[in-house]
Amino acid sequence: MLMSRAQVSTPLATRCLTRLCRHWSHKFIVSFDETRGDIFFDPSRCLLEINDDGLLITLHAPDVTQLDELEPVVADHLQRMAAEELLSISWQR
Repeated sequence: MLMSRAQVSTPLATRCLTRLCRHWSHKFIVSFDETRGDIFFDPSRCLLEINDDGLLITLHAPDVTQLDELEPVVADHLQRMAAEELLSISWQR
């Protein structure tokens, strides 16, 4: 599996994590609490973790094509969950 990460600085990290996990729980297998979320896109996966800097997002995918597809989708949905706050999401592979 390949991996891509983004550290998102936000005071609304818990709110973003919870909203995103609830949003996708209607379509995918999701588990989450207030500090961690797992979204299974099968075969890809998105792990969300609250840390001192905000929200760490880690994507795992079987190939570059799926990472290329997932990064903007996750970023777009996360921005929607943040609503009024403009997030800076920069992926590192």
